[in-house]
Amino acid sequence: MALKNKRALLLCTTMILVASAIAGNGINSPYSRFGLGLLADQSLAVNRQMSGLGYALQDSRYINLVNPASIARIDTLTMLFEAGLSLQNCNFKEGGKKINAHNASFDYIAMEFRLHKGLGMSFGFLPYSNVGYSFGNRNTISGDNLNASSTNSYNGTGGIYQPYIALGWQPFNQLSFGVMASYIYGDITHTVAAVFDDSNIRSVSRQYKMDISNYKLDFGVQYHHPLKKGHSITFGAVYSLGHDLNADASVIEQTIMGGIAESSDTMGISNSFKLPHTIGLGAIYNIRNNWKFGIDYTFQEWSTSDFFGNETGKGVNRSKISAGAEYSPNKLYGNIFKTMSYRLGAYYAQPYTQINGKNGCDEYGISAGISVPIINKHNNRSHLHISGQFIHMEPKSTGMISENYLRLSIGITFNEGWFTKMKVD
Repeated sequence: MALKNKRALLLCTTMILVASAIAGNGINSPYSRFGLGLLADQSLAVNRQMSGLGYALQDSRYINLVNPASIARIDTLTMLFEAGLSLQNCNFKEGGKKINAHNASFDYIAMEFRLHKGLGMSFGFLPYSNVGYSFGNRNTISGDNLNASSTNSYNGTGGIYQPYIALGWQPFNQLSFGVMASYIYGDITHTVAAVFDDSNIRSVSRQYKMDISNYKLDFGVQYHHPLKKGHSITFGAVYSLGHDLNADASVIEQTIMGGIAESSDTMGISNSFKLPHTIGLGAIYNIRNNWKFGIDYTFQEWSTSDFFGNETGKGVNRSKISAGAEYSPNKLYGNIFKTMSYRLGAYYAQPYTQINGKNGCDEYGISAGISVPIINKHNNRSHLHISGQFIHMEPKSTGMISENYLRLSIGITFNEGWFTKMKVD
């Protein structure tokens, strides 16, 4: 069995390295132009079915990285392995115009196992933020002795990713603590260009570049309090350390005449990119392990960040609230519908960037999903997770683009007794 465990660990480690190498964001949003792009959270399949709920979630069948304290709940003989991907349709609306876009992305990979009694460990690969957009418009300048047209283009690529390692410790039956250490890395490039039709008029191109290599620390705690007649309530809290990312950032401006670059100026930027101090609080009410009702609140202090300046947004403090529910009949065999788990959720989030003195988009989302057991001759503890999510991004001011996302997320959790000891007669 020792050889089997070593092979399993080697396989999971290899897949995490591959995931890091092929990481792609799978998005196409003009709003990823601002700040660090569109923020991802640390939610896996089950959390996504409940719109990211997880600060107080405890379930030994699944991995919950929203609060690393939950890792301490891992079963004695269990090894968990999970991976997920998303498919989405994006609808952009401005005035009477509508545009659709389709994207797909590999989202995460994670594994979790027990090190010692009351001590669990997890490691894997998660996204932190994503940048991806390409759009443009035509502009005409009229004046004394001048009538010129230009094409303005805006393009952005990149993202920030976080391979992580986490520990969860349960010193008492009702209390657990956790810590997650992540390596934050990635690069982001924004390009803005105004190219005139008349080659005798100077065109201008400006490129914003940023490269990050730093760390991220999350600390969590959970307290589980039993009540009467199979009822219980769990409280959870998470704190993420905010600090300067020491990013290598610059703005490169070029003037072009007749297709030839005339001049190029580079300006370095320092101390503009920061991770926010983050506080998360949550509670879940449990009824006989069949019903769960929960709520989460998150606050992020982004106001100390100004990123690349006014053109790519200034940071503003952000709040998010999520609510979710779960129904699990917990039947091991029989009617397939009684072996599945059902979940739904909703959330509201404020923007974390301000553009030209105005806040970005408010974000609204609803989600629903099911977890289907994968039954084989060994066990029925592995699950296929399927969820659908609708997200609406509402701009704060007129003239900005409204976005709608319809997202299908698919995840799979392998829950196997890889540490079971074999008895030889």
